[in-house]
Amino acid sequence: MGRAERRLAAGLVVAATVGLAASQSRAAAGIVDRIRAEGVVHCGAVERPGIAEELPNENIGGIALDVCRALAVAVLGPEGKVSFSLYDAPKTFDAVRSGEDEIAFLTGGEIASADLGAAVVPGPTVAVTEVGVMVHDPAPIHGIAELGGRRVCVMTGSRAQPAFESAMARLHLSPLRLAFEEDVELLDAYNSGACEAAVGEVTYLADMRRNTGINKEPSRLLPEALASDPIIAVTPQADGPWAASVRWVFDAMLLADAPADAWRASGADALPARTPPGLRPNWRDDVIATVGSYGAVVHRDFTVNLGLPPGPNALWPAGALLPPALR
Repeated sequence: MGRAERRLAAGLVVAATVGLAASQSRAAAGIVDRIRAEGVVHCGAVERPGIAEELPNENIGGIALDVCRALAVAVLGPEGKVSFSLYDAPKTFDAVRSGEDEIAFLTGGEIASADLGAAVVPGPTVAVTEVGVMVHDPAPIHGIAELGGRRVCVMTGSRAQPAFESAMARLHLSPLRLAFEEDVELLDAYNSGACEAAVGEVTYLADMRRNTGINKEPSRLLPEALASDPIIAVTPQADGPWAASVRWVFDAMLLADAPADAWRASGADALPARTPPGLRPNWRDDVIATVGSYGAVVHRDFTVNLGLPPGPNALWPAGALLPPALR
């Protein structure tokens, strides 16, 4: 499916195809000005369950989509629209490189592999994705130290593969590796019992568990993470004020969950007392009322959708995300 086909709105498909001349004109304008002129925020991400995924109703769901919606509310109001692309081929990253997408959600590895370092400003970490191991339940495997000699499914060339090999080398374990190039093949092997365990990004494993396909047997994730990687909100390099606005909006979502303790007041003070340039009056209240706090977003996209606890996506000290007062 091409980029134009996968550019999906929250509740609506944006039908216009932007030509080269129009793209150049958009890139020349200030980002907030062109968002207001078009009435839509353009966002994108690499597809990941719970972060950015195509849903059965042909819309996009996930944390990245919700952060994009929050930005649309902050700039355009509660009825603000978003257009979301899933980057599924090298050429689809051109929208990030050219600045056509006002915000993208990528790992550091994806930024490097697509050679986007000179084109974007790295902003806040909006989620943390982990590599983990899933096993059939019940099964006599309770931790990664028990994988020696076990049949383990892993995707060749995936980010999970080097994390798994590193862990096995560190623990001096020799599992029986079953390597696959297609996720459907890995799912079939796991469900048929050919593999006793499957390695992958935790949200992908949770998605496999949600859509077990063949035998419907329960599965569980082992408690240890083999690796973790931040999903970073990146914005076009040419517009620093827009990068700051993205930070303000995400910080407001984080602070909505901050406890009322000694650092709560300083955390609230970390947000601007006056409306930042480009954002609407009462933008903070509208974002929380329309999209929800960051904790509500994680609960909706991870816990309800995938059956995952917040894990590192909880607010510090329960998780890895720091509110502004502690940065």
